[in-house]
Amino acid sequence: MRPKAKAKVPKTRLPFLEGIRGLAALYVVLGHVCTLSDPSAVGGRTSHAPDWLQRIMGCFSLGHLAVAAFIVISGFCLELSLFANEVGILRSVSRFYKRRAQRILPPYYACLAISIYVALTITVYQVGFPFSQYLPVDQTRILTHVFLIHNFSPDWMYKINGVLWSIAIEVQLYILFPIFVKSINKVGRILTLAGVGFVAYEFIIRVPQAQKMYIWYLPLFVAGIVSAHLAFKPTKIGRLPVVGSLFSIACLCGCAYSLSQDWPIFASDLFAGFAIAGICYALTGAARGPLYHLLVSRPVVFLGTMSYSLYLMHHPIAQVLYANRPKWVNGETSLFLYFIASLPIILVGCWGFYRLFEKPFMPKRQPKPEPQPKTHAPSGLPLRVYQPIDS
Repeated sequence: MRPKAKAKVPKTRLPFLEGIRGLAALYVVLGHVCTLSDPSAVGGRTSHAPDWLQRIMGCFSLGHLAVAAFIVISGFCLELSLFANEVGILRSVSRFYKRRAQRILPPYYACLAISIYVALTITVYQVGFPFSQYLPVDQTRILTHVFLIHNFSPDWMYKINGVLWSIAIEVQLYILFPIFVKSINKVGRILTLAGVGFVAYEFIIRVPQAQKMYIWYLPLFVAGIVSAHLAFKPTKIGRLPVVGSLFSIACLCGCAYSLSQDWPIFASDLFAGFAIAGICYALTGAARGPLYHLLVSRPVVFLGTMSYSLYLMHHPIAQVLYANRPKWVNGETSLFLYFIASLPIILVGCWGFYRLFEKPFMPKRQPKPEPQPKTHAPSGLPLRVYQPIDS
């Protein structure tokens, strides 16, 4: 008897992922704009800005939640790419590392070089916080950034460019990704996530610097992987987008409560990250609703396309604008309004960086799925072929 041929199925992308990244990157940009406008809140001093301005800027003071979202999305996208061949396994670790390096490192090193120049020509002449945390720029700080280990010490991680610490963590998570994939396929999703969560918990309890190392990004990254694995290799029950939506709402409530109670930062990060994982799962199975249409709108997807460059380069550009601000910008209110007016300049500058240093290193075309034997598709595998999405 001849084996049944596979049905010809469409290849697709998930543009809402770009939308989430775009909004998260924009939130981080606005947060740093507010920090430059009035650093009192993060610097531990009393703000002299008007109450209305403090309330506005306070809405953008939770940039760490956006970074947690980035980590979850990275795990989701990397796991998603494994289902281009319908099997959900990593066939070549070396090829995976090569593709990640080609995608992440050229923009990173270009940004690092520009950031060093800005730090030595702009930052050193500014007074007070937040500029003081980016200095000094010396051989130790530069080398730790070059080798992507600057997150190992609080004395290194925020120097030169205050956002680059998360790139080091993300690269280290990429190194661990093959282990997580193998574990999920061998022992299952629940045990893998629980095991990684236990390791993170032990680090937080026993290692004094664990909170500054953001060790809880381990379970967040794995949560993104598990979410994609659930979406594209579901159980016999199938996808349950309603459950994903309810899970996300519960996690968002937990995040709001943890912030109101001033719990440690890892609590709100975990709640927010798991909420994003639930949203990704829900929107994969139910591409509809106002949130989905917002995330797939063209302006938001455009932001997501250049989100890596926007995240890397917005702060050096903002510092240059601050150092060359007009003379009439001399108070918190006028400085805030000036930076809001300068937001288009920041976006254009980051878009130019994207065109020069990121887009040329992106894959020109999606790789072809590896040939599979013409047999019945295993039950439980997705019935559609999904193109890899670079995180």
